[in-house]
Amino acid sequence: MAEKRIYGITALFNDPDKITSTAKKVKEAGFTKWDVHSPYPLHGMEKAMGLKPSMLGVVTLIFGLSGAALALFFMWWTMSVDYPMVIGGKPFFALPAFIPVTFEVTVILATVSTVVAMFALFFQLPRNEFPLHDTDYMKKVSCDHFGILIEADDPKFNEAST
Repeated sequence: MAEKRIYGITALFNDPDKITSTAKKVKEAGFTKWDVHSPYPLHGMEKAMGLKPSMLGVVTLIFGLSGAALALFFMWWTMSVDYPMVIGGKPFFALPAFIPVTFEVTVILATVSTVVAMFALFFQLPRNEFPLHDTDYMKKVSCDHFGILIEADDPKFNEAST
């Protein structure tokens, strides 16, 4: 018979302030493989866990600005170099006419890049198995409790003292 191996140790809390202070203590204790589970986002939890700011906004900004630049470049190239036409006495590159298209391309590229970055960076697909998924712990932290998990793979983990 195969020996059962534990995945980690969990603790449940009823109060968001207690889980925040516990997260600070776990971080100060030097644990590296741990997580907090909550039914809703908790203000200040990122700071308590010592998480770095997300790069998602930077990705969105870079691709949004790139979309605006590409849209303006393609419209300039088409109207000024490739197929120049004087329409209604306007100059070849009449910026006000290009604003709606520039805005749309900016939004589309920013949105698509954000979705792709979320899948690549955060969801870690196709990994979709989690040992605690169908446990009472997850049912409680999905409803009305707050929980903390310290994984057994953590170098400082000790089943007796953790």
